[in-house]
Amino acid sequence: MENYRGIEFVRISSLPGDQKKMIRDSYFANKTIKILCEDKLLTDCLPYKAYIEWYALNVRFISDTAPEPAKKESLKLALG
Repeated sequence: MENYRGIEFVRISSLPGDQKKMIRDSYFANKTIKILCEDKLLTDCLPYKAYIEWYALNVRFISDTAPEPAKKESLKLALG
């Protein structure tokens, strides 16, 4: 998550490949916003609340289709 002037967002380009594709192929792609940060226009920003909503709807699908080692690694990361 990034924050610019109180706007919390996720850059789609900074997400893992499977998440990028799934978001771009979903109706959440229409929720992207543009943010003018300093003199740079960021065009692939998804509001953080929209990302959380997308994640909640899709995390089971991602974990169900992930290879076994990735599942164990993500569980390890989640549990700390």
